[in-house]
Amino acid sequence: MDFESTARNNHRSGMNCAMAVYDSLSANNPNKTNPPKPRENGGMCGAVLAAEQTIREMGGSDADVAEFEKRFIEKHKYLKCGELRGFFSGKCNDYVGSAAAIVEDMGFTTKND
Repeated sequence: MDFESTARNNHRSGMNCAMAVYDSLSANNPNKTNPPKPRENGGMCGAVLAAEQTIREMGGSDADVAEFEKRFIEKHKYLKCGELRGFFSGKCNDYVGSAAAIVEDMGFTTKND
């Protein structure tokens, strides 16, 4: 499964950024709850929040979340919605895709036994 494409398609279909990422990554998540709300944690991007929640629900540690943030920042420079979007909202689909791709690359899209 291509989690990045699924997340991007979810977003294009009308899901908000957090729901698009969370839904795309949740297929093998036995601890799935509810997706976070965009900007609910100090203005953090919803795609980032959903990716971090998935990492934690799939057994990841604070170090894993920090690694995700490092990779996302390397690619996009920021974690907060307002900083990422600036005056342009057209990049949100890129953030959604990147968040899902990073989580997949880190191995948090398959059930850990």
